[in-house]
Amino acid sequence: MPVYKLHYFKNPRRGRAELSRLILSQAGIEFEDIRFAHCEWPAIKPITPFGQVPILEVDGQVLAQSNTIARYLAKRHGLAGKDDWEQALADMYAENIHDLLNAVAVPFTEKNPVKQKEMYQKFMRDVIAPHVAAVEKQLKKNNTGFLVGNELTWADLAYYAYFSDFLEVKFGSAFLKNAPHLKALIDRVKDLPNVKKWTEFRDSTYPEENE
Repeated sequence: MPVYKLHYFKNPRRGRAELSRLILSQAGIEFEDIRFAHCEWPAIKPITPFGQVPILEVDGQVLAQSNTIARYLAKRHGLAGKDDWEQALADMYAENIHDLLNAVAVPFTEKNPVKQKEMYQKFMRDVIAPHVAAVEKQLKKNNTGFLVGNELTWADLAYYAYFSDFLEVKFGSAFLKNAPHLKALIDRVKDLPNVKKWTEFRDSTYPEENE
C-alpha cells in the first residue's frame, strides 16, 4: 500500500483538500494530513509543481491540482465508478461543482461589505439556484439515491464536501429547501460511518474558526 501525504493550509481547515481526505477516509486508507500556516507558504511554494496546494505525495512522487488528486485516489480505492461511463459521469459532477466553487470566489474576495452582500444575493439567484435545480433533476432521473449508478462515488463525496463546507457556511441550508433528493444525498454521505469518524476527528482536532 502506498504512503499518502496530503499537504494543505491549516486555514481553512477543509477547503480544496477536504474531498481527498474524505475519499481516503471513506476507503479506510490511512494518510498523513500535513497542514501548514500561511506564513510558511513562501518556503513551501517553490517546491510544489505549480505553486499551489493541495499536493499529494505518493511514495516520493508529487501530484498537484485538487480534482486530479481526488480522481486518482477515487480510482485507486473503488470510488470512481464501475465502468468508463460511470467514471465519466462522476468526473462531470466533480468538474461541475469545481466550476461553482471557482465562481463563488469572485464575491468572496470583494472587500466592500455592502457590495459583497449584493454579489452574494445575485450569486445565489443566478448561479447556485440553477445549479442545485439541475443536480436535483439528475438525482431524480437516476433514482438510486446517488449521483452515478447505484453506489457511492467521489461525485457524491464532492457534493457533501463542498456543499457542507463553504456554501452552507456562507448561505445556510436554505438553498437546498427545494432540492429534497440532493439534501438526502448530503445527509446520507454525512452519516456514513467512515465519513462520520473522519469529521468527528477533524472537528475535535482543528478549531472551528479555521474555516
